[in-house]
Amino acid sequence: MNLKSRHFRAGVGMTVLLAVLAIGLSHFPILRHIGPLSTALLLGLIWRAFMGVPLGHHVGIGFSAKSLLRLGIILLGVRLNLDLVLQGGFRILLLDVTVIGFGLTFITWLGLKMGLDATLSCLIAVDSSICGSSAVAAAAPALGADDDAPALVIPMCSLIGTLAVLVYTFGQSWLQVDPHIYGMFAGATLHEVAQVMAAVTAVPESLEIGTVTKLTRVVLLVPAVFILSGWLQKRKAREKRGEAVASKEGGGRPKPWFVLGFLVVGILNTLAYKVFPDSRLILDNYNEQILVIANFLMAMAMAGMGLQVDFGKLRENGLRAVVVALIGWVTLAGVAAVEIYVMNIC
Repeated sequence: MNLKSRHFRAGVGMTVLLAVLAIGLSHFPILRHIGPLSTALLLGLIWRAFMGVPLGHHVGIGFSAKSLLRLGIILLGVRLNLDLVLQGGFRILLLDVTVIGFGLTFITWLGLKMGLDATLSCLIAVDSSICGSSAVAAAAPALGADDDAPALVIPMCSLIGTLAVLVYTFGQSWLQVDPHIYGMFAGATLHEVAQVMAAVTAVPESLEIGTVTKLTRVVLLVPAVFILSGWLQKRKAREKRGEAVASKEGGGRPKPWFVLGFLVVGILNTLAYKVFPDSRLILDNYNEQILVIANFLMAMAMAGMGLQVDFGKLRENGLRAVVVALIGWVTLAGVAAVEIYVMNIC
């Protein structure tokens, strides 16, 4: 890779431009809950469809879509506050483990039954079960997905999550559910952190429990990605070379180490707050700046993915993927509702 190449710089520059536009547009009401990552990906798709992408630019675009994506995910670890998660207690952890475990299993199974490939099915499950576009961005390289899969999953699930925020908000104003229960439900079932915040802000008493429930799901991204990566590698090995060869080669499969970087940054961030309790405001300020950088790098990566998409694959899988995502999310919400109800009557 020639970093000084004019084509390389032009490709990276395209992703920078689209990331800046996406972050600016994401402040508008219609796009606020969709988020800058989905917006950047959509802008990349639109650019490719109407303007085209010169062949020489793909090296720089690929650098943004892969290398900068991993760096952005690692830096996102500052979002983690493990103390907050521990304060949530066993019930929150149990709820989130159930939601993620059921979601990953059921939605992946449903996608396979609907004729989607295993990687695309897993990414839909990750988006719905864990933390939306950030989770898909982290899982996609770990699962060996090409750019077409996250390009389909991220905007689709962002739209579903945005509609869910409206349903939750209107439903809460009508049903007047206990704020504690409402916060747990929103935190356990909405796709994005921003969507959870939008849903619980209207009910201030549910803000803390909703935030803790959602952040616990974010922490569980790390073991979920490792488990899915191992399962998918074994599945692909069996399909290609047979069960015997797959079992021999299983120990050499690639590991998503950058996801561990995400967790390490979260641990260091949590320790910093413990060691320097009087410097909370300074640490908050540093974290906000790091998050700005992380989100910008990931917006560049999403734009890069959009610029490299095969539209034929999107058309081929689009309708089935929407059906899987909708059925999967509704079922997931039902499971969470039942578990929360049982917890509160026991």
